[in-house]
Parts: sequence; C-alpha cells; structure tokens
Amino acid sequence: MSFKSKIRQAAFKNHYWIEKLNSKVELHEFLEQFREHYISCDLVRIGGDGDGGYLLPNVFDKISCCFSPGIGYTANFEKELSEKFNIKSFMADASVKKAPLSDRNFDFIPKFLGSHSRENFITLSEWIAQNNLESDSNLLLQMDIEGGEYDVLIYEDTNTLASFSAMVVEFHNLQKLFEHDFLRMVSAIFEKIYKNFSICHVHPNNCCGIASLDGIEIPRVIEVTFIRNDLLDNFANGKSLTLPHPLDSKNVEKNDDISMPLEWWKKTR
Repeated sequence: MSFKSKIRQAAFKNHYWIEKLNSKVELHEFLEQFREHYISCDLVRIGGDGDGGYLLPNVFDKISCCFSPGIGYTANFEKELSEKFNIKSFMADASVKKAPLSDRNFDFIPKFLGSHSRENFITLSEWIAQNNLESDSNLLLQMDIEGGEYDVLIYEDTNTLASFSAMVVEFHNLQKLFEHDFLRMVSAIFEKIYKNFSICHVHPNNCCGIASLDGIEIPRVIEVTFIRNDLLDNFANGKSLTLPHPLDSKNVEKNDDISMPLEWWKKTR
C-alpha cells in the first residue's frame, strides 16, 4: 500500500474523507459553459433590498403562481408578488409552523422540498401535481433551501423544470466545486437546466465570502436567475454584461460586499 493510500485509509477510519481536487481544466470548462449561457436581459428587483430580494425579468403579467420552498422567516418576495401582480405563492418549509406574513395569496405547507415524498418531505413535481398545475407552463420558482437544491435538481426532469418561466435558485457550498465529484454533479445539474434555460443574472451572497485556489475564485453561495429560452426574445437586450447590476443589494448589511469574479461572466483568457 502506498503512503498516500495509508493516509487516506487512516483519515477514513477517523471519519474524514480525502477528496481529489479536480483539474483547473475541468473547472474552467464549467465556468466557460456558465458564461456561454449568460444572456444580458432587462431586470427588475422583487422583494426589496437585502436578503430575500431578487432580480428577474419582468415576466409577472404571465405568471400564474409561484412555488417558493425554504420560506423561513422572510416572505417579502412573495408579498410583493401578491400585492403588485396578484400572484399566488405556494410556500413550503418544515422548519417553521406557518408563513411569516399573512396574505390571501399564500398557501403554506410545513414540508421540506427534496428528492422523495414521505413524512415531512415532498418533491417539486408532486407539489405541482397536488395543486393541479402539471399542464401549466407559466410558473415561477424561487428556491433557497440551504443545500437541498442539489437533491431537487438531480431528481426533477427537464419537463418539470420547463414548467417555470423563470427560476431563482440559491446555490450553496460552491467552494466544493474544487472537488472532483461535486463539480461533476453540479455540472450535470447545470447541463440539465441549460436544455431549456439561460442565465440572466448572478449575484454572490456576501454571507460566506469567496474561496480561491490557483487563481480561480468561487463565491461560496450565489443566487442565479434563469429565464426559459422561449422568452428571451422579450427580455434579452443585446447589451454587454456588467456586474454588479445597479439593482443588486447586499444580503447581509453588516458584511463587506463581494463582487462576482470576472471569469464567471466575462471571458478573461
């Protein structure tokens, strides 16, 4: 047994796992695909400044309802959808007993979103079906579920995702993109999304900073807004991308702001 193998075995017996880092080439390929699917669009901000507010294309006149898992203690986004556009929000979160705000357009269930439906979990596709919306292609998804997004996006097929005109997804623990297996998983998820969607905005959450290795910078948490490709003609503006967007706002007011590293949205090599 080699010295490296002995180290890995000793670490494993002590409940540690030593993961091989991916090559820079693989990570650059992921970032290149991210850039190639990033389209400049006209955007508006919904949910106010700070955490819970997001930038999206103004698709709201056609949106029938919003699915919003991971509601927690903030519902400013859903409240604005209701008050400005009369959009109903289906909300799910087993960590709280009820929605943090009252509104006639709120429908809350105390469940987590996941890759199976049992006990206090439900899948996105079953949640949609329970509300008789399987044939609706004018839905909106706003998902911030603290790392559970990977289970959901692995499980759900392209047809379910294509029910949404736009999706805002917060991706967590992205510093693990330096790890080979995690990068492969996230790459597969994004390739699934790219079949029907383009990226129209990305914003780093300043809660957790940036991880750097070998000149590559990865925000640990990012918010990504996707627009379905059949809607691009209505919202793409043909302008050069620039970040931060004028409507961007810090998630955590007391923390220093962080900028999206250039390689995610602008060709640097």
